[in-house]
Amino acid sequence: MKRLMMTLFLSAVLAGAGTFGAFGAHLGEWELTDDGKYWQYLYSWDDPAKDEWIEDEGKTYYLDSKGYMKTGWVSNKDDGKKYYMGPDGAMCFNTFASDGRYVGPEGTGLEAYDKYRKAIRARLKKSAPKKTKTTGRKTETSSEQNQAQQFFLMTDLNMDGYPDLIVMEGVQGPESLREVAVWIPEDQKFELSAEFDAPEHGERSTLYLDPEGEEVWLEMTEPSGEWRLFRMEQGSSRLESVWSFTLKDDEKGRLCYYINGDMDDREYWELTMARAKQELTGIPITGYLPATEENLGIWVDRILSEEEAGLWE
Repeated sequence: MKRLMMTLFLSAVLAGAGTFGAFGAHLGEWELTDDGKYWQYLYSWDDPAKDEWIEDEGKTYYLDSKGYMKTGWVSNKDDGKKYYMGPDGAMCFNTFASDGRYVGPEGTGLEAYDKYRKAIRARLKKSAPKKTKTTGRKTETSSEQNQAQQFFLMTDLNMDGYPDLIVMEGVQGPESLREVAVWIPEDQKFELSAEFDAPEHGERSTLYLDPEGEEVWLEMTEPSGEWRLFRMEQGSSRLESVWSFTLKDDEKGRLCYYINGDMDDREYWELTMARAKQELTGIPITGYLPATEENLGIWVDRILSEEEAGLWE
């Protein structure tokens, strides 16, 4: 019978929880079953550890009711939580389980973080540019060259600690905003702050971050000269309208000028707009990445720092 000799000394509650109970001092050995399928921990020749959490050389293991070392997700009947045990049977921390779920610093799954990661991919899939169907080799080449691509950026817009999502698209690079979505931790979902149709010729929407990092501004301009400004304050998920300079023809076809819904003359309209634009003191938000699987793996499916993990517990 193949054996792997190990020394086990248990003298205290497992670090960080106390949920696995206290252990006395034991000497034991790991032994592989006759069929070579399972490891057991033997206190003596005929006394295997059963239904028990043990600590060996700084690692935590679980032996089931048959005395077999378990791998994968294991429920702890004392605290009702599930812990992830790696292929070697040792409890894992700050990593991804074989089923793709995230394992936090306590060895338990971070369900909220898994929902967040899934929600990002769902939003990107929903807002992805529609591919043009073409026929003929020449047409396909032309279409591929002009096909809009999707870009994304994860950044904390409202300063609540959770990275939010900005989606853009363009042919040569990020050219036009498609949506701004803020993560709502209480609801565990994204809330749309702004959603944009494909821009017509000359239209442009730009996000700015103010120098203090406490507000986000959205500027919308149109070829006609119309201009709008929105602001997202710290702790908010909404882009509130601050200024709106619009144009509309009256019943006689005369062009009328409106400031925040109220009609004024052209001179005052232009003067007020010039002053309003001085409120926009931020810098454009940059750093958008192509929404490739590689970039998603780096920025969405990533190992969390201790501080970041605390947000999702």
